[in-house]
Amino acid sequence: MYMILPRLFYGWLVLIGLSLTYAASSGILLNTLPLLYPTLITEFGWDAAEVTRPASISFFATAVLSLLVGYIIDKSTPRVLMVTGSVIFAATIYAYSHINSLGQMALIYCGLSIGFSLNGVLPSMVVVSRWFIQFRGIAVGILLMSSSVGGALLPLLVGPILAESGWREVLFVVSFICVVLMIVPCLFILKNRPEEINSTPDGISLGISHNNERPKTMGVAGGIGVLQLMRMPIFYFVAFATGVMWLCISAVIQHQSIYLGSDLGIGGLMLSKVFFVFFVSSVIGKFAFGWLSDYFAKADIMLLAAFNLIVGLIIFRFIDANNVISIYSYAFVYGVGFAGSFTMIQLVIAELFAGPTYGRILGTFVFIDTIAGGAGVLLLGEMRVATNSYLPAITFMIILSFIALLTVFYIRHFLRLSHD
Repeated sequence: MYMILPRLFYGWLVLIGLSLTYAASSGILLNTLPLLYPTLITEFGWDAAEVTRPASISFFATAVLSLLVGYIIDKSTPRVLMVTGSVIFAATIYAYSHINSLGQMALIYCGLSIGFSLNGVLPSMVVVSRWFIQFRGIAVGILLMSSSVGGALLPLLVGPILAESGWREVLFVVSFICVVLMIVPCLFILKNRPEEINSTPDGISLGISHNNERPKTMGVAGGIGVLQLMRMPIFYFVAFATGVMWLCISAVIQHQSIYLGSDLGIGGLMLSKVFFVFFVSSVIGKFAFGWLSDYFAKADIMLLAAFNLIVGLIIFRFIDANNVISIYSYAFVYGVGFAGSFTMIQLVIAELFAGPTYGRILGTFVFIDTIAGGAGVLLLGEMRVATNSYLPAITFMIILSFIALLTVFYIRHFLRLSHD
């Protein structure tokens, strides 16, 4: 199975195109735009809850849209959706540079949620699952790693522009980046499935059954409908585990700049370095966990990722602003942990449900996880305002994560029984 990667397999070019698009969209939405929050707070007089509330709205809008996008993908072509989403995303980023109120900012984030729903992780995962089977772990790891590459590099690019020219100029530059890294690859590189160019997944002949179905493409519970899925206990365990993970991931990413910068008093230069370490670590985490999942049981690697996430949250809770080691320890451990958790969420869902209904099932889980992510962003903001501290909310996330770790044991048990 683990042979030398096939040469000239077009799937790797597709993966590069998807990775460029995802690096831009995710890196901008999740990792770059939050850097503007302290400046917006200063310029407009908004508080932490107000400035992050539009991002929460975006999460909820993306969640609802993911249900629709999941159904559409099962019946149409992801490429058309991704081109459309990329155009919408780029145009909305440009419009962001002209806002002057919270209402306008909320509308901008709604537009971004439309673009991100059409070109984000859901259509990308559907395309990757069609092009890769034997190498799905490493392919997904590379795809998701790209968002961390964007998260690590884009803040370094926009940081000096933000300091010298202001946040509006930053957004103008970012809109141009969207055109180059999102619209161009979707137009000229992306193919929906290997059959379009007379190829096969992984570039390897897998054999075709009498009903023209490649059995290896199916997950252990693949092909079921959403209503049937909701009658299965595994659905609720996966939904809770992935929802909690995504709550912690989204909440920390959206609020860490305020917590570290405003509450702990870490300066802008130091903050940029911390974020760089954070997202470089997430690159390592996504690649490493994706690679490991091709060699070991995916549920076992998901357990490792969930535990890593908890350790990172604990360090975050007890971080000392005067201790450089503790600051960078958080950046490394949580960077690896959130990346590993995100990667394993996608791979475990694919292992369970890949098949002809995968798009709508993945859309259902994206809906749940995105709602959880938005709730996490909202929760931290509101608790920060109510208690004048992020610490109670971080403690709550640690408790939730321990419970989620227990649910992963059930998922592991289910997959082992299914493979026996």
